[in-house]
Amino acid sequence: MGQQAGHYQQYTVPYEAHISPPISYGTQVHVYGTALGDRFEVNLANRRGDIVLHVNPRLSDRQLVLNAAPGGGWGGEDRKPLSITRGHQFSIIIMVTEQCFKIAVNNQHTADFHHRMPFNAAELVTVKGDVNLTNVQVYPGMTTNYGQPWRFAMETPVPMNVFPGRVINITGRANSNASRFEINLLAGNYNGADVAFHFNPRFDQREVVRNSCQGGGWGAEEKHGGFPLNSGQQFDIQIICFPQHYQVNCNGQAWFTFQHRLPYQQVQALQVKGDVTIANVYAM
Repeated sequence: MGQQAGHYQQYTVPYEAHISPPISYGTQVHVYGTALGDRFEVNLANRRGDIVLHVNPRLSDRQLVLNAAPGGGWGGEDRKPLSITRGHQFSIIIMVTEQCFKIAVNNQHTADFHHRMPFNAAELVTVKGDVNLTNVQVYPGMTTNYGQPWRFAMETPVPMNVFPGRVINITGRANSNASRFEINLLAGNYNGADVAFHFNPRFDQREVVRNSCQGGGWGAEEKHGGFPLNSGQQFDIQIICFPQHYQVNCNGQAWFTFQHRLPYQQVQALQVKGDVTIANVYAM
């Protein structure tokens, strides 16, 4: 995991941090601060002179300029409308997918920037320009090596954050004699008791229970929506974060929604446990 700090710490600009573990599918870079002037930039780069991704808010133009400079040579600019205002706090989230970098500004998806060179050439995060930089976080991706599936350790919480537009795909198989399993989005200090979203299929009762837990206290259970899972059969569960709720799909079909009870910004980890074998987990 990259360098982290609380929202109230001020970083020195220009800023540079090494991306560790190495960048991979699902890696996310979160940058928080306040724009002080007309322009600043966030770059994914390396010491060989490549800028793999250049994110350049231009406040006077009200545009977000995206580019890349393999070997230091700039390509054509991609421009998108910008929602950052001088003197106000902002967030920029960069997420790596197979085809592109997905960029969200102030928790709203803003642009897809298709890779112009291998994304795993990026080794550094740099921030420059007229900005008060207060927080930089690098979340590891869902693969251990380039192109290799991420191996999921059952019950072990894995760092995972959510924001509107985030999609978590979980492929697995319920054990042939399955009774229950659960998928949890853990909030705050994920060694504690807070669960932002608890998803608990119960084969013995043919229902799926959804809930949340804060400070050790569970809320009201939700159970509507049917039960499309079967013991011994593979499933593909998709959890999509929207501003007001999670949408859960199963095997390509909409299943149910769950309204946020804890702010999605508090989610820090994913956990799966119970009578299930997980084949693959990836996030977009």
